[in-house]
Amino acid sequence: MLAVAGVVLVVVAGAAGAAALLVDGDDGDDVTAAGGTTTSVIDDTTSSTVAPSTTTIAPTTTTTAPADPLADPAATIRSGDEGPAVLALQQRLVELGYWMPEPDGKYGAGTSHAVTAFQKVQGLDRDGVAGPATRAAIATATRPTPADSSLPGRLLEVDLSRQVTFVVLDGGVEWVLDISSGTASTPTHAGNFTIERQIDGLRISDLGRLWRPKYFDGGIAFHGAPSVPPYPASHGCVRLPNASIDWMWSSGVAPVGTPVHVY
Repeated sequence: MLAVAGVVLVVVAGAAGAAALLVDGDDGDDVTAAGGTTTSVIDDTTSSTVAPSTTTIAPTTTTTAPADPLADPAATIRSGDEGPAVLALQQRLVELGYWMPEPDGKYGAGTSHAVTAFQKVQGLDRDGVAGPATRAAIATATRPTPADSSLPGRLLEVDLSRQVTFVVLDGGVEWVLDISSGTASTPTHAGNFTIERQIDGLRISDLGRLWRPKYFDGGIAFHGAPSVPPYPASHGCVRLPNASIDWMWSSGVAPVGTPVHVY
């Protein structure tokens, strides 16, 4: 056996004295030499064994989202809460006509004021919290009705006893707004009025700061304020949350000339 440049030559003599034939073993074939000698060419280059590939399939898992605890009608929903139950509450209040900014599933100041307005109309405790009693009432309530449903067009009604303002269109309530009117010592006067003038900005007066006021009785106006408690607290004006008076301006529901009925 001869080893030549990585090739092993195995020579088997077919007859004594026969001459071996040296061949290039690149082809790895057997070659027969003269005299019947067979030369086997064996390639001793390194061979590789490739392991069969395997594929492992991960088991399928299903994750179930936890139930929303606020979905239970007995649960209390309050400021700071968020989720599907809050969004459903907001959408139901809007359906009933209680104004708030666009429902977004987050219980903020707008939702709290809408809940408070609902509680005022329904005669419930005015805390702005949607507890079991408030949620049960919301589920079965209907849209409120104005004091006078015979008047055509749009007008504003201010219900002093319930501390809400109704935006009325053709005898039906479009929206209900949470308000705070004048105290017993500085009351908001009952009667029929008209929005006479308005200021699109901040008005600073001797009695306080009025945001975007709409005047309907001399110096008495609808205006925005950072504080709108659920009881009469103003010097005679009708306070609304700043977001509500901004909406009154942007929506065009209360331009100069709009009738105002206070009772």
